[in-house]
Amino acid sequence: MKNLALAAAALFSVSALNAAELNTVSAADVQALKIELPAPVLQQDADGKCGQVTGDITKLHFLATASKSQLLSHAKTEAEFKEFIAFWTPILEKFGMKVLSTEYKYELGILKYESAAGKVIRMFLADDMNYDPLSAEAMKKEQHMLFEALEKRSMTPIAGFMIKHEAFRPTFNVYYLTDANDNADHEVQLRQMKHGDDIAFDIVEGRVTLVEKDASFSMVYIGKLLGYKAKLAADEAGIQAKLEDYKKFLAENKKEFIGARVEKLEKPFTAGDHTYNYAVGMYFFQ
Repeated sequence: MKNLALAAAALFSVSALNAAELNTVSAADVQALKIELPAPVLQQDADGKCGQVTGDITKLHFLATASKSQLLSHAKTEAEFKEFIAFWTPILEKFGMKVLSTEYKYELGILKYESAAGKVIRMFLADDMNYDPLSAEAMKKEQHMLFEALEKRSMTPIAGFMIKHEAFRPTFNVYYLTDANDNADHEVQLRQMKHGDDIAFDIVEGRVTLVEKDASFSMVYIGKLLGYKAKLAADEAGIQAKLEDYKKFLAENKKEFIGARVEKLEKPFTAGDHTYNYAVGMYFFQ
């Protein structure tokens, strides 16, 4: 299982490769390829206004990581990457995108595409959300909720899959279109904020589109990437000073401060020679 976990982690990381060293997979190669089962069986979501493609994925090389204007596959062989291309090309074409090139080397396949509307594909993996992984119905309900939220923001959902592989607990994902930004943190994306502290929903709610509060410390939202920082101090003057110092730090690093909440701890917190009575949670855009 350790190796499987490492493989899953590698699936969602991008290796820095020299594109000039990659092998090109030609269009003729794709056309000549006949995918053997078990390839994912694709369906159109009957409830989806945008006609997004749905189905099950049981082999990880079909699972695309989205980066810039490209889809990445951690296929272990060139044959697997050809299957990936044959799988994703009709989905791209269905939503007005054109494959520009495909390259493969070192167990990494890169499919580059362009959109006449200037859109890019992004992917949201639901693995960190709080849902019942033993209920297929519950997962489909959550996935449909994400589709609807994207549609309301005019961020066309193009696909969504139930991921059935031992590297993951039962989970699902969604692929959708958004406007590109040179800084991915500033793109309007479907995201999740999840950390050890309870989230001050009232502070961030007006700055992002809240999709679901799935726990007191977790929320799914649409917007730019949120950041969070907590600090402690002995007294109220000390916590206010730390808040102002961090706001200055954010400004110097061109990050947008959203808001903060200062609270007096119910019980003092002692660490070494220091006792803390106040805490502040600060929210900002990365």
